Amino acid sequence: MRDYDVIVVGGRPAGATLAARLGQAGLRVLLLERATMPSLPGASSPIIYASTMRLLDEIGADEAAYAHNTPKIRRMLNATPGMQTEMRIPRLDGRDYAYAIDRARFDVALWNTASQTVEARDGVAVTDVLRDGQRVAGVVTSAGEQITADVVIGADGRFSLIARKVGAAEYDVHDQYPTSIYYAYWRGAKPFAEPTALAFGQEFGVGYLVMDSADDTKVIAIEGRTELLEPEPGQANQFYESLIRQHAFLAEIIDGAERITEVRGMRRIGNLYRQAGGAGWALVGDAYHQKDPIDGQGLYDAVFTAKQLAEAILEWKRGAKLWGEALAAYDAAVRRHTYPMYSSTLERVRTSLYEPAPAWAQTPVRWLLQDPLTMERFGLMLTRQIDADRVMTPTLMLGALLRGPLRDLSRFLDKESKR
Repeated sequence: MRDYDVIVVGGRPAGATLAARLGQAGLRVLLLERATMPSLPGASSPIIYASTMRLLDEIGADEAAYAHNTPKIRRMLNATPGMQTEMRIPRLDGRDYAYAIDRARFDVALWNTASQTVEARDGVAVTDVLRDGQRVAGVVTSAGEQITADVVIGADGRFSLIARKVGAAEYDVHDQYPTSIYYAYWRGAKPFAEPTALAFGQEFGVGYLVMDSADDTKVIAIEGRTELLEPEPGQANQFYESLIRQHAFLAEIIDGAERITEVRGMRRIGNLYRQAGGAGWALVGDAYHQKDPIDGQGLYDAVFTAKQLAEAILEWKRGAKLWGEALAAYDAAVRRHTYPMYSSTLERVRTSLYEPAPAWAQTPVRWLLQDPLTMERFGLMLTRQIDADRVMTPTLMLGALLRGPLRDLSRFLDKESKR
């Protein structure tokens, strides 16, 4: 008999929610996390929408705990030279808001939820996998402990040790538009009129994001083309602050504020899928599928893939499917749901940071992006109520292009009337 039914390596959102689902279903689960909880992850886009919260409801995660003292963001603004848009977050299951959560608080809340039904050990680093012939049969910790299980899950992020140890193949890799991101949290920043997520850019190739977060803080992030965001070694804090302070708008927001975290970030963000699993192992969360954070979908993908893998493992353990069949179903379900957003994200990175619209197309693009119906459908996409490939339908585009000139004329006449 193995020590456990399942060992989950990595106790962040994907690993913790997977472990919680399996533990609540009665499996013997060991959840391992190398960091001591609570702690911040290396890098993260912290926004969550109602689609993520709905999945957390299913495991009994307490919104009052993971979003404690965090403002509800109902307004998203986007400002670039010559164009401003506003979007109200659409309602889903009674929630018409998002959170820019404190990741340390969020992660430990999910860890605590999992700990109610599984054995959870933090401060434990896994260094290798055990094998029984060609099959993964357990893990080895940095303390030399050997622990066996029927299946080992890599929930250990973008640079997954488990993926490396099992030689997980990569596919649908897209690295032609590399981006980097740097962010930190600030206390005492100038407040918005209401809790807001504000994205803006002044020079093409770099974008800024300001979001109201927990405990009266703001998270300020910079994302852009990697060659434009290259601090000298050991100079990330200074580089980040210099970029912020060179913009009058951001400088005003942080005037008198204190940066309360180190600058965190990631260079050359990956866009890929990995092999879903093999004999005695599987991957979940960023270890399995990762994409640019430009649309803030990472935490949703983490808990969504955890749900799909939990269903596959339970079908296998109950004898409804062979392990290979369960893995194939897991991979197909995730790909079917995530690939439209993956393609959309790659396209947005290209057009937002690498290849601007030609001069002749800028006005039609503005008409499209400022159209209320377009923004409504974009909100439905962000909350995963429609697939990304259903946002810009031909009928919607035609209507937006017809309404755009009328809006411009209305603005012009309004200005003239006020003269």
